[in-house]
Amino acid sequence: MEPLSAETLRRLFPQAPEVRIASFAAQNGSLFARFGLDAAPVRRAFFLAQVAHECGGLTIERERLTYTTDTRLMQVFGTYFRDVAEAHGFLRRPEALANRVYAGRMGNGPDESGDGWRYRGGGYIQITGRDGYRQVGARAGLDLEAEPDLACDTRHALLCACAFWQWKDLNPYCDLGDFDKVTFYINGGYNGLDDRRAKLGRVRAVLGLDEPFPAPPSQAEAEALQAALAAAGHAEVGSIDGDIGPNTVAATRNFRAARGLPADPVFDQPLWAALNLAA
Repeated sequence: MEPLSAETLRRLFPQAPEVRIASFAAQNGSLFARFGLDAAPVRRAFFLAQVAHECGGLTIERERLTYTTDTRLMQVFGTYFRDVAEAHGFLRRPEALANRVYAGRMGNGPDESGDGWRYRGGGYIQITGRDGYRQVGARAGLDLEAEPDLACDTRHALLCACAFWQWKDLNPYCDLGDFDKVTFYINGGYNGLDDRRAKLGRVRAVLGLDEPFPAPPSQAEAEALQAALAAAGHAEVGSIDGDIGPNTVAATRNFRAARGLPADPVFDQPLWAALNLAA
């Protein structure tokens, strides 16, 4: 798969600063190969669409958190306040807000530690939380825990986004065509899903991807896969619940390794045949 050119990237991210376009163009070939993003068009397309949403098409470095209305603040962070009156005190106070809503989770310390602000969303895929910066940094070979702003540095931003993708192990869900699941593992929910889907449509148009992406398995198909893996001795699959998550992916990879099947793609016809499942 050919690397993305600067011209193509300008069409994908028309508002992006030229320095980021140039850096992305210079790096995407080697980085996409390193992290398996060039193994299938669907992987690259899902990655580009998610990046387009998360950082506003390479225009946002760090999460801003400057809310000006109670309504919007409560929509996004309402669960972290007793009521609207309490939330109102955090309007136009981004640092205080970050330290409040991100405190005590994702590896962050309490409000007064300042971790919420220090480890707020950053980079092309908006890494969030001390744990996230540590995990991504380990895969990128950067000490992001000590210097979280490195994730936003044009020299490292694409590397960090790819390392995040690897940390969350998102390629299997791309291979399944499960864009919603990719969104969930990036966001922790489905915030902005409509915009992400719209961005995916733009990516497909710019890259000329006319062929349909794989369709995620149905509930019945996922349950059949999980049951077959469990019957084959792979208890790590966990519950037979029809939700293909990290446990099912791990069990699938272990089964493939035991049968001498290639690790990627995780789900394909040889797997189903080896499990004696109908196509």
